[in-house]
Amino acid sequence: MRKKTRKHRPVTSIWLAVFALWTLFITGLFSNLIGSPGIIQALRLRSLLNSKESELHETEIDIQHLDAERLKLEKSKVTQEKEIRRVLGYAASDEIIFDFTTSDRLVL
Repeated sequence: MRKKTRKHRPVTSIWLAVFALWTLFITGLFSNLIGSPGIIQALRLRSLLNSKESELHETEIDIQHLDAERLKLEKSKVTQEKEIRRVLGYAASDEIIFDFTTSDRLVL
C-alpha cells in the first residue's frame, strides 16, 4: 500500500503544478511575457466597454436634444428671432435686460 501512495504523490503533485500554472496563465499575470490576455484583462475590457456604452448613450441623448433644438430653429420664427437676439446681444421691445456683470471702476 505504501508503494502505491508514493507513486500517486508525484503524479498528484505534477497535476497540482500544472493546474497552478494553468491558473496563473488564465489570470493574465504573464500576459506581458506570452501576450495572451487573461481574466484580469477581460475584466478591464468589460469595464471599459461599459463606460464607453454609457458615454455613447449620453452622447445619443445630447444629439436628440440638439436635433430637437435644430428643428425648432428651422421651423419657428419666434425661436429664430430669440436666438439671433441672444447671440447678437439685442433685446426685443417687450424684453428687459438685467446686467449683473461687475464693472472695473466704481461709481460714487
